[in-house]
Amino acid sequence: MFVPHCTYPIYPHVMDKDWVSASHVAGHAVVGELLGFECLGLTIRWTDQHLGVCRWPGMPDQVFDQLQFQRYGPADSEFDGVKDWVIRRTKSYLAGSVAEQQITGVFDLAWLTSDLNMISVVTRNVFGLEGPFFDERLTSEIYYDVDLGLEIEDLGRVVDRARELWEDEVHQLLMEHQQWLHLVAAKLRDEEVLSGDTMRSLNDHG
Repeated sequence: MFVPHCTYPIYPHVMDKDWVSASHVAGHAVVGELLGFECLGLTIRWTDQHLGVCRWPGMPDQVFDQLQFQRYGPADSEFDGVKDWVIRRTKSYLAGSVAEQQITGVFDLAWLTSDLNMISVVTRNVFGLEGPFFDERLTSEIYYDVDLGLEIEDLGRVVDRARELWEDEVHQLLMEHQQWLHLVAAKLRDEEVLSGDTMRSLNDHG
């Protein structure tokens, strides 16, 4: 059971969808920067579903190879680097909903699921391999929907496991950089789009 952290201020305009989106995306950007993912830009809206996005550089070649070909196993020297990338990216995605909760009091489970779906295959190709790092709960479940005639991917247990492993750490990172998080969220809410340089410049006020 996950107990919400309650040591943060809640802004009065929490029902503002732009503010909710800005809070979520700012969490991605701040924790991503802290974990080695350079923010290339942020926006509070990129689809008609009102979801914002933080843009990062493309995945490294070795991660792409693991995604496409499951090229490396635990005995390969490249595997640790791929695993490290997956864990850092998972934490950066998790930071969106954690930041949103810190600022608005609401944890958006659906958005987190959408975030983790972005790397579900490479996550499965790391933690689904037999060996010392095998963790079935970090692999999505695939089942066949007879009515739809489609295979459906269920990330429920991946979301739960990611929160169990890393939510407290992500929460602490955001608390340690709370002023930066709030400045990024507020500026993104006002301007709707920020460059990575602008986002990083706000850390000078922290």
